[in-house]
Amino acid sequence: MIRRRFLTAAATALAPINTVAAQRSRRPNILFILADQWRPQTLPAAGDTDLVAPHLARLGREGVHFRRVYATNPVCTPSRASLITGRFPHACRMERNNLQMPLDEPSIAAQLNKAGYATGYIGKWHLDGEEKPGFVPPGPRRRGFDYWAAFNRGHSYFRSTYYRDSPEPLVVDGFEPDYQTDLAIGFIRRNRDNPFYLYLSWGPPHTPRRPPPRHAKTYSPAQFRLEPNVPEHYATTARTNRAGYYGLCTALDDNVGRLLRALEEARLAEDTLVVFTADHGDMLGSQGLEFKGVPYEESARVPLLMRYPRLLGRNQDNDTLISNADLMPTLLSLCGTEVPGAVQGRNLERQLFHNEGGRPESIFSYGKLGTPEEWHMVVRGLDKLVVNTRDEVTHLYHLGQDRHEMTNLVQEIGLSRRRDELRAHLRDWRRRIGLGQDPSGLKLRV
Repeated sequence: MIRRRFLTAAATALAPINTVAAQRSRRPNILFILADQWRPQTLPAAGDTDLVAPHLARLGREGVHFRRVYATNPVCTPSRASLITGRFPHACRMERNNLQMPLDEPSIAAQLNKAGYATGYIGKWHLDGEEKPGFVPPGPRRRGFDYWAAFNRGHSYFRSTYYRDSPEPLVVDGFEPDYQTDLAIGFIRRNRDNPFYLYLSWGPPHTPRRPPPRHAKTYSPAQFRLEPNVPEHYATTARTNRAGYYGLCTALDDNVGRLLRALEEARLAEDTLVVFTADHGDMLGSQGLEFKGVPYEESARVPLLMRYPRLLGRNQDNDTLISNADLMPTLLSLCGTEVPGAVQGRNLERQLFHNEGGRPESIFSYGKLGTPEEWHMVVRGLDKLVVNTRDEVTHLYHLGQDRHEMTNLVQEIGLSRRRDELRAHLRDWRRRIGLGQDPSGLKLRV
């Protein structure tokens, strides 16, 4: 009896330590949801009261909203390459849209596949060249994804096409993300007893801004409260465009809800890291601009929600500066999988999932490489600096005081020291990632 009591007491005393150890060693499933051209301001967690998105609101309440996440290059192919490889677009030779990714680049799916994960890709790929919609054959061009229900390029959201393992196209009626979500739910159910990594890549809210009938009239242009950086002469156009854009967002939110229910029904909600993000944002009339590819916050920053009940808290905001190249090594580390040496993104597992270690000081981003409009950007703390292809400072903002980037401080005489420090910091980023040199594959030491 005495021995039994002692063992019970010892087990109780060790339970918190063992629980923490088990949480750190447990391999999560990963449901990685990517929406094309979803800007970070359009989220309930970001304070958007115009958007009807109860399931994304729930995801924010049950997880963490990361407020300061940037694309390495805010256009489709370069940003998606960074998500897969953990490298900057110039380093993995994916500087612009419609390039085919070289076969020697690292891949998160390949690493997880080697570690015993079931891997699946559903939706738009955009890493296999110009072909549209584009059959990507089984083998190395799929980068370690075993299950494949995808196409290279698209944005035809009704009666769209995808491919499995033969070049015979599969044409499906209805709204494209609806059937893609059906496929994702099937994958989850089939792999409920194995660790899995499922990458679900939706085309909306990228143009064309035509929602499915169920949300064609959910929004009226007149209802939108525009940001102060939308010029008055552009207000009518901005409101009209937002009605279609937000209708697509709400249609995607319907499918987020279906995915969350599927995880619950399979009893996988506790064991699955759900990630919701985008490849880049959308200006939607801010600064009088549309679409992406520019260094403003609406374009260069992306949304990021994560829910993983075993390690992440609930209803939290996190302002860590994150590059989307950091997600690949961070997720590999969380899964206990080796991070390839060529990866340039930072492994932020300790910071994001265990609240340990120092936060990154800055992020670096760029765009329109090799053109006269090329720009490079560094964000350090709340300061943001942009230079052009001649290394001249074109924009300087303090995002804490001017989150809509209304006042360009580049000509402020009293800020010359700050400009010089930020430009030196930017140049150091370029050196460390080998920008302007042969791709080095050197690991960032930031």
